[in-house]
Formats: sequence, structure tokens, C-alpha cells
Amino acid sequence: MAATNPLHSTHSPSSPTVSSQTFTIAGILTTVHGLSELPASTTSVACLWLLHPRLQTKETMAPLAAQVIHAWNTQISENRAGKTPPGLIAVSFDQRNHGTRLVDKLHNEAWRQGNPRHAQDMFSCFHGTAHDVSQLLHHLESYIFTSPSSPNITQNLALGVSLGGHAAWHCLLSEPRITAAVVGIGCPDYTRLMTDRARLSKRETYTASSPPGAAFLGSHDFPQALLDAIAKYDPAGLLLPGYFSPISEDVEPGKPTLDRFKMLLRERLHGKRILNLSGKDDKLVPYAAGEPFLNVFKKVLREDPSLDIKLEDVLFDGIGHAFPAQMAEKTTVWICDWLAEGNEGPVSSKI
Repeated sequence: MAATNPLHSTHSPSSPTVSSQTFTIAGILTTVHGLSELPASTTSVACLWLLHPRLQTKETMAPLAAQVIHAWNTQISENRAGKTPPGLIAVSFDQRNHGTRLVDKLHNEAWRQGNPRHAQDMFSCFHGTAHDVSQLLHHLESYIFTSPSSPNITQNLALGVSLGGHAAWHCLLSEPRITAAVVGIGCPDYTRLMTDRARLSKRETYTASSPPGAAFLGSHDFPQALLDAIAKYDPAGLLLPGYFSPISEDVEPGKPTLDRFKMLLRERLHGKRILNLSGKDDKLVPYAAGEPFLNVFKKVLREDPSLDIKLEDVLFDGIGHAFPAQMAEKTTVWICDWLAEGNEGPVSSKI
């Protein structure tokens, strides 16, 4: 189950470019895009946190940073972003054990590439990314805005792709300062995702039991301690524990389960905005792995508008495990609309 670069098709030679500066913050090389392009009148800034795919680096996200920042600055220059629009910057950094933080290449690989701890390695990596976002959020301003007249960061949102998409879900749940996120080809149900991957990889812990998969959860491929971490931090594991069975039919959650779900949604996601983008033909991170959770999530949001959570879930026909131009354009429009709406500005046309 090898991972390719799902971002290769998002840019072309004609794509916009923006400035980038790299700072060492808390020992992490942190690239800030768009600082030089901030309008002189800017008093508040929105920060877009860019979370790259597995086996890639922070440089992978530069074209997306340029596309979104250029689009927003164009709206500002054309007076389409409200009366006092925030400036927009984007921040990228290498996820743990990637790029400048690489320790062991094998631990970024999947079961089929010979990594026996694929499930633990991937979960701990993107969970660590969510922690890194919070750490960098604490300190970023003190590195980039150092004069008394500098603007302040007043809004934060995340954009993650693949491994970064999984991390974006964790940022939404764990970091109150992240109030919006674009989840690109990520999954909110890690247990279901990895059980399906074990099936496709023909892991003995999956195939040797009857029915197949019955012994996978809790095995050395998916230890109990990993299940315990998922129950604390992953969307489906935390919000609807024990509801989704990877190997049997799902059951309708009862009232106590849904009441707990709503309570946690209000605590963790109240007022937040989510754009979930998936490829209909994605085999690596299939939409079906997160669909049961998303269906309950959407149902609860329809039934209780007071939660004030907006989820837009878009499934792209003919797209596999990739983040092509269509997704990048949808992301750009959605982020610009989110910024404009927060500033009581006009909303651009939807794709």
C-alpha cells in the first residue's frame, strides 16, 4: 500500500508565487508564506496551517499556499473582501520523521513496504503534527511580528492532505484556536481505515481469524494501547466509541450515545467550519472508511442547529488518492468565502 504524492497535479508553471521565509521555532523549521504580500493597512491576520501528505515535505504545500494567498489578496485589492479584511499568511513545516525531521525512512512506510508498525507509526505521526501546530501557534507571532505596530493573528485554520488530512481532524478536535479546516483525502475513522488496509495487505492478523478481521484489533499490528489512544484523540473513536465495527454491520447509536456525541461536539467543535474533500475512486483512503461516521455527524448537525458546526462534504467523481486542481480550486474558494463571511464581506460564487 505505497503512498504516492497526491499533490503533483495542483500546480503549473503559470501558477502564482508568493514570498516565503523560514524560521526555526521550537526546533522546527517553519516556513511562512505571504508575509511580504500583507497589505500595509493590515491590522489582523488569518493563518493557514498547511499539513503535507505522507512521504512528502513542507515544500509540497507551497503551490497551495501561493494559490490561496494570491486569491485572497486579489479579493482585497478588488474590494471584494469586506471593509477591514484580515491579511492571510500560510505556515508549513515537516511532519515528524519527514523532511528535515527524518529519523528512519522505514517508519514512514506501509505494511507492504516492510514496516510492521505501520498503524502505530502513522497515527503517532499525525497526532504529533496536531501537537506541533499547537506549539507553533503559541510562538509564531513572536518570530514574525516583532514591532509595536505589527498586526496580530486573529484567526487560524488548517489545510491538510492525506496524512495531513488526518492531522487536520485532530487539530479541529484538540485546538480551540483552529476554527476551520479543509480535510483533503483524509479520514475521521482510523480504526476502520486501517482494518480495511490490513485486509488489502493480507496481514495474517486479519486473514487468520474467522470471520476475517476478528483478531486484528488488539493484535501486534493494532495493539490495545493504540486503540486506547484512538479512543482519546481520533474523531470516530472519541466521539462515537465502539459504534463502528470494521468487520460487521453498523448499528444505530442509541440516545445516550448521541447525547454524549452532541456534548463533545459542543465542547470541541462549536462554531467551527469543515470542508471534507474525498475522491470517489480513492483506494488508499477510501471514502467508505469514514462514511458511517460522517453520516451520523451530518444527521446530528441537521437535528441540532444550535451546535453551530458547518460541514461541507464533497465527493469527487473519477478521483483516486489525489488532490488535483479541482480540489485545490474548491479549497481556495471555500477559504476565501470563510474569510469574507467572518469579515461580513460578500461571498464569492461557489464552484
